[in-house]
Amino acid sequence: MRQFRSAGFITLAMVAYAILAAIYFVQYYCWDDIFGIVMPLPTLFAATLCFMRRRHGGWSIPLALAFSTLGDYAGAVDNFLLQVSMFAVAHIFFICDFLPKRKFSAIKLLAIVGIAVAAGLYLNFVTAHIAEPAFSQAIIIYGIIIWLMAASAILQQRRHSGWYIVAALLFIFSDGVIAYGFVEKLPYATALIMPTYYAAQAIFTVLYMQRKES
Repeated sequence: MRQFRSAGFITLAMVAYAILAAIYFVQYYCWDDIFGIVMPLPTLFAATLCFMRRRHGGWSIPLALAFSTLGDYAGAVDNFLLQVSMFAVAHIFFICDFLPKRKFSAIKLLAIVGIAVAAGLYLNFVTAHIAEPAFSQAIIIYGIIIWLMAASAILQQRRHSGWYIVAALLFIFSDGVIAYGFVEKLPYATALIMPTYYAAQAIFTVLYMQRKES
């Protein structure tokens, strides 16, 4: 399995990942989204790569990416509640991977509290514009789970721990833009949501593939 951890293999894998992401953007902007099903392909590819390394890196990240793929599919077919549910499960698996390697510090705890306050204010702002109770509840629960994912990413003590934090924040930004869609329609929302989302998953995938053990 060492070849799957080599710099050359990871580079080629990320080139392939970027091509799959580019295919999604081309079809979205040039073909009027008639092939929306290609949205899950980059994450499915990333999940497959990580499953190949599961004996060395553990099962949590591959399963997180697998449920993210299901969330992408639900988003492609406009099933919002299923999309939120699948990503909530994905973040729980991210938490299961990050939290066992935790190390507390005052700065980390301060950052976690700051994100919690900002997320709480933002969720209150967004849900004030949502009439459907089921959607409001789903967004609040999801917001708490993704905050826990970010908190566990901040707390973990691993090599390149800063990149885990960057990926978690990119994920939060992407989902935050999606949530803002309940407030008002953003004309270029996809251009904000998908690049940051794909980048977050790519970072998690590369970091996972570089591991020597879980």
